Amino acid sequence: MFLENLQYLTVTGEIFMFRSAICGVATEHREGFVFRTDHAPHYVLLCFRTPFFCVLNGKRYEGRAGDCLLQRPGSAVIHGPLAQDRQFINDWIYFDGEKEELDPLELPFDTLIPMEDRTVFAPLIDRVLKESVRRDAYSDRLISDSIYRMLVTVKRAERVQKNEDTPLLTSFKELRVRILHHYGEDWSLQKMAALSGYSVSRFCALYTGFFGVSPMNDLLEKRLEMAKQYLALNVYKVGDVAAMCGFSSIHYFSNFFKKRTGISPAAYL
Repeated sequence: MFLENLQYLTVTGEIFMFRSAICGVATEHREGFVFRTDHAPHYVLLCFRTPFFCVLNGKRYEGRAGDCLLQRPGSAVIHGPLAQDRQFINDWIYFDGEKEELDPLELPFDTLIPMEDRTVFAPLIDRVLKESVRRDAYSDRLISDSIYRMLVTVKRAERVQKNEDTPLLTSFKELRVRILHHYGEDWSLQKMAALSGYSVSRFCALYTGFFGVSPMNDLLEKRLEMAKQYLALNVYKVGDVAAMCGFSSIHYFSNFFKKRTGISPAAYL
């Protein structure tokens, strides 16, 4: 399944960061088929669902199902099945983007990167396909955002591969996202530690070492940030804000808020 999308100018005339040229999801190639182009006109992102080979800078590499590959415009793109009697299946997208937008990501071009989920890009590419057909005022932004998410996924996988993000750090990052996303819940150190699989003391030491802040102070900062946003709306009562942000009582919330900001929640309204 694929679609060409070569009209880069948006409905409003705005140009977004990334633009899709052509893409496909779960594309099945016939037995023995080898894809080959000596000069790719776009950036290329491939994620393979079956074992494969590829050629990078003149050298042949063999990859496993779940490996992905990112290549620059102008690259020779060559890949196929490991054996002539086999087919290969992949998700893929050709896209364009400005160099100054891509460079800060420090992406791993011409490198096989293993992904935990061989279909990780499929929903995002499918979104690109659907928005390319829909073509309304929001489509170009959604396409650009989908491509950006794919690139960030590749970068994060590279960090895991290089042990910059160890499995332990990755699991703590995921737990931190869960805690801060559900800031209104009744969190205790015991509850957090149980989710990590460590004792309270070990959990606190690891969390502080990874993020430079204790887990409870991290949570309180998030609660304070959200309380300010709710109060600024001038819609909620102080007691409602306290409850929404996970504070056990309006008295505790008011004292904490004044200590941190210098004014009471009521004065902040």
